[in-house]
Amino acid sequence: MATALLPVSAWANPFASLPLLPSSEITATGKTLFTLENGDYVQPHFSPDSRYLAFAREVLEGSTELTEILALDLKTLKVKTLLDAKASREFAMYRSYVAGFSWKDATTLKASISDGDVNGVDLIIDAAAGRLIEKKPISLAEPHGDPSAEFAAVFPSIPPPVLDNALANGYRVGNKKYVVQKNYWKQDNHIWLLDAESRKMAKLIEIPDMWIYSLRGAFASGNALILLVAYGPEAYLVRHSGGKLELLYRFPVKNYQQVGMHVEPGRGDRTLFQIITGPSYEKRENYFFLYDKAGLKKIKDVTAIYDLDVDSAAKLVCFSQWKNDKRILVVRELKNFR
Repeated sequence: MATALLPVSAWANPFASLPLLPSSEITATGKTLFTLENGDYVQPHFSPDSRYLAFAREVLEGSTELTEILALDLKTLKVKTLLDAKASREFAMYRSYVAGFSWKDATTLKASISDGDVNGVDLIIDAAAGRLIEKKPISLAEPHGDPSAEFAAVFPSIPPPVLDNALANGYRVGNKKYVVQKNYWKQDNHIWLLDAESRKMAKLIEIPDMWIYSLRGAFASGNALILLVAYGPEAYLVRHSGGKLELLYRFPVKNYQQVGMHVEPGRGDRTLFQIITGPSYEKRENYFFLYDKAGLKKIKDVTAIYDLDVDSAAKLVCFSQWKNDKRILVVRELKNFR
């Protein structure tokens, strides 16, 4: 099944005629538990049990940018260094920086460090003991189930390389459900919902030919899909529900292909998410939102957000925030919105 909602020309903005729905602002955080200001801190990442918070500190030594990896013990509020800047010089071609953190279990941290060129290393660290367990060439992705084979059987009309590309760059929005753009030569750039469980393919938004890679994020909330679409100097947060498309928010961006959505753990019918407005190497302020059945709410009690992470229980949030030309780290309690 395929249904077109917004027929447009090759150049028309599919959101230009949509009225902007009213949104509100809320105060979402409570008590401040921890603040760290003596450095430039990025990439906060809570452990699965919320005991530790891993983060990186960017350090300039001469003309070379290096990194430190640190962990905050949230029981003792003490910080330990897991990798110092001197040790990170080993991994630098032009610079060394943390490309991402992931926790393998409650105390085992994987830190992916880029050399500033095309290579890098994955460090496996025992955060509790503060020691390096393993060092190996960087892996671009964790092993996980590949949905391509199952989706290929359900949607044989989509050529395999097109489907592979769409799923690899798409967003999972439920059991066997993905929101995708094909972004492939001689294919349309429309936004589709692929539902392998019900064996249905639905066109959500008809996208102009020029808007390649304009789908920048998606998540499901009840019966609604929340989509982030960007092109040129603007990004659009829209809701698709009951065959209807609505505009929730519009904001300027620097580079639309470096805009993104980071969805945080939620409770019940509420979802916390961050909108990333530009490339990581530029000074930028991101947005922090709450979405629930009442609609969209912008979180107003924090400003100059560079990055953030919410713990798995959705009780704590850590902000990396601009203060002058450096980013401080602040851990706060999250309010219960029920």
